[in-house]
Amino acid sequence: MKYSPVMEKISLPAMLEELSRSPAELVAREEEAFRQRMEAVVAQAEAQKTQIVLLSGPSSSGKTTASRLLAAGLSRDGSRSCRISLDDFYKDRQSVPTWEDGQKNFESVDGLDLAALARCMEELFHKGRARFPIFDFATGKRSPLSRELVFDDNTCLIFEGLHALNPKLEPCLGGHPALRLYISVHSDFVDSRGRVVLPARDLRLLRRLLRDLVRRDTNAAGTLMLWDYVLRGEELYLWPYRPLADVHINSTHGYEPFLYRSQAMAMLREVGPEDMHQETIQRILEALEDLPDLSRELVPQNSLLQEFIGVK
Repeated sequence: MKYSPVMEKISLPAMLEELSRSPAELVAREEEAFRQRMEAVVAQAEAQKTQIVLLSGPSSSGKTTASRLLAAGLSRDGSRSCRISLDDFYKDRQSVPTWEDGQKNFESVDGLDLAALARCMEELFHKGRARFPIFDFATGKRSPLSRELVFDDNTCLIFEGLHALNPKLEPCLGGHPALRLYISVHSDFVDSRGRVVLPARDLRLLRRLLRDLVRRDTNAAGTLMLWDYVLRGEELYLWPYRPLADVHINSTHGYEPFLYRSQAMAMLREVGPEDMHQETIQRILEALEDLPDLSRELVPQNSLLQEFIGVK
């Protein structure tokens, strides 16, 4: 299914009813629904015998896990799959462009070293193997380490990153046709009257809050400070290319609000009253206030949601 700007709707009362009956069954059903979505993508890639997959999506959409699931599915069926994270081709932090206010613009495609990517891809296509860089986010520059990738007629390369659908990547693909995928949180949670209680964008922010705490030791205030830049970057550098995607994957799991509730509320309540994001904070707190909690122990280890709640 191609991307549509119309959000899908998830009935919060229906989720609550299922949660009260059997939390384990609710989790299992939602996990199976997402597994089937990914299996359909694997089947399409195999049917097209594609050797290039371009996977893009906004922040906290689940790009990293989806690319791993796709690679695992293709490898299971006999193909060699290699994941290429475009994040590994970031320029050194001091070379990243800036926004008008002087803040580093980590969202711009100009923050990627596309010349280095082109060199790696040319060597990979011509020699069948090449060394690819690893970016060290702790130091803000390319690591001295690298990894070797191999390419032949039985290989599928999966490019994953915010800019994977940007036409500026086209010269790096060696003329190979690509399957273009777009993944996003594309469901609003609504009440019994159809009123949106928790919009998809707020669910993404909840994912980002929890992931930033686990992966980057960043508190809610720090995440909120960057969130405006993230959203602006998506509007400028991602949205124009959504129509290019052959397939849109909705990564929403219906039990997510209950899973994130307790920790997210605690994080947001620690943000000082002077923070400029109080409207967002209060909106989310109100949406989560009366919901029950769901234990993390019910979430399978191979769930996409482990990307946001898993340990370091």
